[in-house]
Amino acid sequence: MKNAEPNHSASFFQTQKEKATVAEQQEHERFKRIALLRLAAFAGMVLLAVVWNKTGIAYWGIGILVLLVIFLILMRKQQQARINRNFQRNLIEINNDELARMDLRFKRPETGTEFREKDHNYSDDLDIFGEYSLFKLLNRTRTAEGSRRLANWLKNPANATEVGLRQTAASDFARHPELIQAWEATALLHEHAAKHVGEFQAWVVEVFPAPLKKALSWRWYPVVSLVIAVLYFAGILPGIALLGSLAIHLFILGRYTDFVKVLANRTTSMGQTLTAYSELLQKAEDAPYQSAWWQTRKAQITGSSAALAKVGNLFEKLDYRNNPYFAIFIGIPTLWDMHCLASLEEWKAAHHQHLTDWLDVLADTEAMNSLAGHAFANPAYIVPEVNDAAEVTITATALGHPLIPAAKRISNDFAMQGTGKTILVTGSNMSGKSTFLRTIGLNLVLAQMGAVVSAGAFACSPVRVFSSMRTQDSLEESTSSFYAELKRLRKLLELADEQANAPVFYLLDEILKGTNSADRHRGAEALIRQLHSKTASGMVSTHDLELGEWGATETYIHNFHFRSDVENGQLHFDYRLHEGICRSFNASELMRMMGIAIGPDKTPLAH
Repeated sequence: MKNAEPNHSASFFQTQKEKATVAEQQEHERFKRIALLRLAAFAGMVLLAVVWNKTGIAYWGIGILVLLVIFLILMRKQQQARINRNFQRNLIEINNDELARMDLRFKRPETGTEFREKDHNYSDDLDIFGEYSLFKLLNRTRTAEGSRRLANWLKNPANATEVGLRQTAASDFARHPELIQAWEATALLHEHAAKHVGEFQAWVVEVFPAPLKKALSWRWYPVVSLVIAVLYFAGILPGIALLGSLAIHLFILGRYTDFVKVLANRTTSMGQTLTAYSELLQKAEDAPYQSAWWQTRKAQITGSSAALAKVGNLFEKLDYRNNPYFAIFIGIPTLWDMHCLASLEEWKAAHHQHLTDWLDVLADTEAMNSLAGHAFANPAYIVPEVNDAAEVTITATALGHPLIPAAKRISNDFAMQGTGKTILVTGSNMSGKSTFLRTIGLNLVLAQMGAVVSAGAFACSPVRVFSSMRTQDSLEESTSSFYAELKRLRKLLELADEQANAPVFYLLDEILKGTNSADRHRGAEALIRQLHSKTASGMVSTHDLELGEWGATETYIHNFHFRSDVENGQLHFDYRLHEGICRSFNASELMRMMGIAIGPDKTPLAH
């Protein structure tokens, strides 16, 4: 199943960018006009104050009050104009990023490397994370929770049922690209959108100290002080009574001072973070998506945006205590801290059980935005078929590497059926063996996370992808690259022995390259024989022609190759997958082109 026509997405991004540019300019002009009006209102208040001072006529005070109200209204309108302007600026940035990404130029700095796992089955070999990676290609998340969820989908294949649900949801989301961009632009309005959530999650499950919780009922003591104040101003009680009552305020607050300081230090700016998440969840609550995957999640977030907005507002109110004037004139007289703490505890009791669900839905939404955005931006890609099967099944036509530009991408057909099978890929240097193995691996990762793939058609069964392509020595662990590869291959054998719902699909590049040719051949042959008896199939690239000759005698091995040709002293690669064993190699020609002369017996000539 293919997506929409290829030019539609590019024209959409360009049109959205142009619209946002016009809207941004309009909002910026509006922002400046309101700023001038605010300045005029302020100047008017100063002028009226001067006139009032000179004339002593109290009516000028009414004019000052009116201008103050106008000033405050204008301040609010200017703040909204700034938000609208910044929202449009974010849309410009997002569409610039999308246009660049279509040419595989990545403008965003996030690489996802913080999500790498040591000895992961495939992520390092297949460029899942890094400066030029699948994460960069897909990523449209703007919060830490969303980025972590996308990385998790990239590292852990879903089962066939979940893949189908995600595919339907991605198609549903992709029909509303403007909503995907609105989500991103909203998240970008809040620089704290990716922060502080961990602290908030920790706070939600913490138990409030019992003695302090019991004493919260004293927060209503200011009613007594108010009565005493009325009686004092009525001349019934002496001033010492009012001062004594206020001293009790200080004594009550003193019991909470240390606790509130610790809480306030941990939750600095948390209110802004929660406000950002509230706005994002409001967009999720209002989203028109109809897929079953989405409806399940939408049911979990009913009322979530209002609840997070409320607790965010409470944390911001708690921060008011840092203002000394507020503390003196409002905080102490009203026992403000205690009221905030009581409200926070009430919120925690009512909503703490739902928080995990809300954050999960938010993370899922951002990860799905990434899959849908990827599908919309690549309309030539197709939705793969992922069907349950006991054995490895992969069939593909026009399969291409998703991180190679379309103009340079060479696509190949590929098919593999059965468990215990190995495809040997021989070929000369730079002919495309490693790239093809990564092409298979990357598209399997995309297919099993629910994303579209670079192919004319693609179908597969669920598999556990495993690769050994970039094994390196380690000074820290005192291991050579050869020993590192042996450890990697041992992990493959252990993985293939595990009782799991899906077989292993392995990608081994230049197998056992760190030893001599005789040991390499014997070791590779022994490994392939051992894998034949396990729940695994895969591909092995090699320069070892003898291994290919041996493979031709085994029913469970199939030979393919990539070739290179020399024409007019130049090497030419077609990057096409051909059946059989490669018969042409180019090492001597490459050495000659690099200025290393080769004699008739293939040995370097002395100068």
